[in-house]
Amino acid sequence: MSSSPIQSTELSEPIAPVSSYSPEDQPAYASGRLISMVMNTGSGHHAYGHEQLARQLTAYFSEQGFEVDLYLLTEARQLSEVVRQARAKHEREGGVIVAAGGDGTLNTVAQELKHSSIRMGIIPLGTFNYVARALDIPLDPFAAAQVIVEGIARPVHLGIVNDYIYLNNASIGLYPKIIEQRELYNARFGRFRVVAMVSGFVVLMREQQKLKLKMTIDGEQTPIETPLVFFGNNQLQLQDLKLTLAECVAQGKLAAVAITALTRWQMIKLIHRLQVGLFEQAPEVTSFCADQIKIESRVKRMKVAIDGEIVQISTPLIFKVAHNALQVMVPQGVTK
Repeated sequence: MSSSPIQSTELSEPIAPVSSYSPEDQPAYASGRLISMVMNTGSGHHAYGHEQLARQLTAYFSEQGFEVDLYLLTEARQLSEVVRQARAKHEREGGVIVAAGGDGTLNTVAQELKHSSIRMGIIPLGTFNYVARALDIPLDPFAAAQVIVEGIARPVHLGIVNDYIYLNNASIGLYPKIIEQRELYNARFGRFRVVAMVSGFVVLMREQQKLKLKMTIDGEQTPIETPLVFFGNNQLQLQDLKLTLAECVAQGKLAAVAITALTRWQMIKLIHRLQVGLFEQAPEVTSFCADQIKIESRVKRMKVAIDGEIVQISTPLIFKVAHNALQVMVPQGVTK
């Protein structure tokens, strides 16, 4: 998905699935064997290939005895509305709503399914696929589909900022600028990990404006000037970044990092510290492990990067964790 805001868009008419398959001999609805799969085919550079894949997966689920509704979307703005429509059907008939896409797509689906008993399935088609990897969901689409058929539902925690959720991370300051630069590079060079890394490095090497904030951490106020505040909710991603805050997430708490303003040379040293696992020991870095963090600013709205998408959110920003707020299909035996 692109860096367009994650938002709910009311459409004039319901969106019907482009195809619906039902096994002849099984009462799928009565047994809760309903699958609704949503995919945004208008994003990325392999849209046609993804459409073919969606139909192959639909056929696979049907062969396994599931009633399948397939939604192929060409615009990201349609996604929230489609999931709301599917949710109403699943509240009556049970089953699984499957998000086929990157972590931005997963976020939008999870936003609509939070605090419900409806199970969410994942077909990872993104660049990094941190959500799937953290839950031991295979990156091969058909192996991931098998997990949806044979796996179990596991409750997972969600990061919350005001009315939005984040599965991986949320941040203000530098990171939204990194996302914007990444999308420019993606449009030119394609969605590859090396492109994301290079675009991020370009932003980090520029002069950055400090944010003057007031943070309230579990009731204790502190002023801070920083170009970046980063909140993580994905233990694997924090481990990949060599951050000990991964243990904070494992405990179901709010993990955050803020840095002071840096020169280019200090930034280079900080990147090196990140690579060798010494990032949190740098004097320019402050880590937080809390139940709730409130961020106040003089500006009325702030750009927040949420799972790779950018939204404008009214201040103050309230960050917390919603425990066991989403039911996700994972392989049997996964308990972490």
